[in-house]
Amino acid sequence: MSLQERFNHFVQTLKPISLPPKCLVLSDLHAAGGDDHDPLRASGTEAAILDLLRQYFDKEYALLKNGDWWDTWRGETLTRIYSNHQALRNIVSEFASINRLYETLGNHERNLFNYPEALIFSGFGKKIFLDHGYFEDWPNDSGWEVGRFAVRAADKLGLDPETGKPYIPPTSPHPSNPDRHSEVRTMRAQLAKDNPDYQILYGHTHYAECSVECEGFGKIDIPNYWNSGSPVTGTVTYYTIEEGNFTPHT
Repeated sequence: MSLQERFNHFVQTLKPISLPPKCLVLSDLHAAGGDDHDPLRASGTEAAILDLLRQYFDKEYALLKNGDWWDTWRGETLTRIYSNHQALRNIVSEFASINRLYETLGNHERNLFNYPEALIFSGFGKKIFLDHGYFEDWPNDSGWEVGRFAVRAADKLGLDPETGKPYIPPTSPHPSNPDRHSEVRTMRAQLAKDNPDYQILYGHTHYAECSVECEGFGKIDIPNYWNSGSPVTGTVTYYTIEEGNFTPHT
């Protein structure tokens, strides 16, 4: 099934959700077991994320949690992840308690939750297709067990001596794997071109289209194409959506 066919399936089967007036979109936190292999801890951005979440909670924003927040692919249990990121878990629960939390499934969460794979929002003259971004990305889609094995194998190597952070496994669409990164971005750019009535919003590649910090990858200039990036790159990137209008933040 092609990416367009997957998109068509969701458009035909999902009931659109009324778009909240104010939304915060975050993806790819990859909170793990709290040790040196925990990407969120290694990024040094957790405190900034907590401040950000509290700020937007107090401003009455909804949280669009777009996949790969909790990462058991490194072998930790969800209980251990929650215990090492209790403040993060607590603020997410606060959003949920007042019905301002929307979640999609990330590939690093596929063995954990029954989150929907995609959501469609409609309102303020806009339609938004939200999913994590792993569709048709084989090591993270139908072959996700292989992708999980590769993550665990990379972790056994320890930390990357150049970055001091966990190794990026070869299955990742992160910019450190340029061929795979470009393939995923190209598929998504084509989906946006072919479906101009929808805002296409995804994560997964760890590369925010609102940022030009990654050398060698130009921005894709398509008005309905968006990627929320990832704070594990060391920079907290995210979007706010206010009455259907997107604003990038880095």
